[in-house]
Amino acid sequence: MSCAFSDHSTEVGVILGTGTNACYMEKLQRVELWDGINSEPDQVIINTEWGAFGDNGCLDFVRTDIDKEVDRTSLNPNKQIFEKMISGMYMGEIVRRLIVECASKGLIFNGHIPADLNTEGRFYTKYVSEIEQDEDDGEFSRTQQILDELGVIKPTLIIDCQRVQEICRVISERAAFLASAGIAALINRINKPNTTVAVDGSLYRFHPHFHNLMLQKTQSLTREGLKLHMMLSEDGSGKGAALVAAVAHRIRTTSSAHSS
Repeated sequence: MSCAFSDHSTEVGVILGTGTNACYMEKLQRVELWDGINSEPDQVIINTEWGAFGDNGCLDFVRTDIDKEVDRTSLNPNKQIFEKMISGMYMGEIVRRLIVECASKGLIFNGHIPADLNTEGRFYTKYVSEIEQDEDDGEFSRTQQILDELGVIKPTLIIDCQRVQEICRVISERAAFLASAGIAALINRINKPNTTVAVDGSLYRFHPHFHNLMLQKTQSLTREGLKLHMMLSEDGSGKGAALVAAVAHRIRTTSSAHSS
């Protein structure tokens, strides 16, 4: 709503933070469950609740053993499957488990797994963003600092830093591409020449590559001839709620005036 106020081509809203969800503008005649008044405006905002996509097993073909372990040990097993592959609440844990698996096979850290790294939830998603900010300049200062916090024995080899960064990159890329697939499906359904996608959330906001990854992949998945613009929603919850309240008040005031 906040982005639509300044950009009237905004048709999709996405949150990519601790959790994930999306909404979009839909024509009333395409909403089978609509039982309200069919009048102008002839469209409605649909809350997709796409975090629950995959709860019926349709995503099992792309889920890994680590995805299944993260789900099994979560507070809500077998629910919010799509969200558990994308959002900030789970991304760090997926990376941690993958790092531990590589270390247990002797691929990094000479097979040593410190206690902190072996603790569930100890590898925060913010670490993923910070590690991916490191340039491959032979120093990896951010990565070194994070691994030091996790108790990895010094000196950390550069090859270990490179491999940890690659693990973060792969998991980030997968999350961005999965989100892009959902956004592209919505854009193709809306089927308008120009569509703006408003995105909010800490993952999208602070990850150094998420925007570019999503934009590139979404463009490749949308129908030919459809153009999209992806923009950061500033204070979407506050401004959006205020705009909705203002419009509701105006409609109520207008209706009361006509009635009297």
